[in-house]
Amino acid sequence: MPIGKIEECKVSSSGRGLSVKIGGINYGAALKSQLQNHVGEIIDFEVTTSGDSRYVGSWGPATLTPAIPTTMNLGPRPSPANTSVGGELTEPQLRFVSNVVGSAIMAKTLTDPIQISIWAKAAALTVREL
Repeated sequence: MPIGKIEECKVSSSGRGLSVKIGGINYGAALKSQLQNHVGEIIDFEVTTSGDSRYVGSWGPATLTPAIPTTMNLGPRPSPANTSVGGELTEPQLRFVSNVVGSAIMAKTLTDPIQISIWAKAAALTVREL
């Protein structure tokens, strides 16, 4: 299941569902999902697709532990269009991200480039919350 931070959530233009932005990607969701009450939180969620549309299925609070990024499925590899963590980081924040990722590489926890991207994004989201 992917993991991401709920950035925005509002009733869709049709009024029959929710329009949710998680990790810079737009999804649809059922009104009964109550995602609008969890903006700013990081969640684990299932994604279903229909044509070009993506929908949040079941979801729950994320349990962030060092082992999670090695098994996460985020779909296609990140590109500049879908890797934003919401603006620039300060120099101390960049050092934090670098130290987290570097430590995980040295511990041989990260062995694939996609894992490095996932961990860097998670560290950047975390440092913004500190």
